Amino acid sequence: MRIQDYNSICDAVSPMEVEAALSKRYAGERNGFWLSHGAESFPAINIMVSGDLAHLHYFREEHHPGYTSAGSMRGLPKGGDTIFFPDTAIEPTWIMNEAVVPFSDALKAAQEFAISRAMPKCIRWNSLIEGE
Repeated sequence: MRIQDYNSICDAVSPMEVEAALSKRYAGERNGFWLSHGAESFPAINIMVSGDLAHLHYFREEHHPGYTSAGSMRGLPKGGDTIFFPDTAIEPTWIMNEAVVPFSDALKAAQEFAISRAMPKCIRWNSLIEGE
């Protein structure tokens, strides 16, 4: 599986290799990752990380808005937002707390995606298509 972060690209297959790649952090304990298989653009997963918090977005194919992680973080205010940085720019992105998960769950999803291109089943997802 191909893993691209703010400043590097690597290939990882084993759970340990995936964990090592996703453990990289930059200023502010943050990073953003794109996971895909080989030269294929889809399916892909975007993981934004801020400390021990993460947000995932699964894209199954081009022109489909995808699926976002369904949050399970205790201690985050309902209706609130968490700030993530999708790239090295200082431009933040606000993600609803209901879509934020622990980084440990994001790691499990990435390890599952390394084995199968299907949407990981180890976390809950919300479709970005109404009614789907």
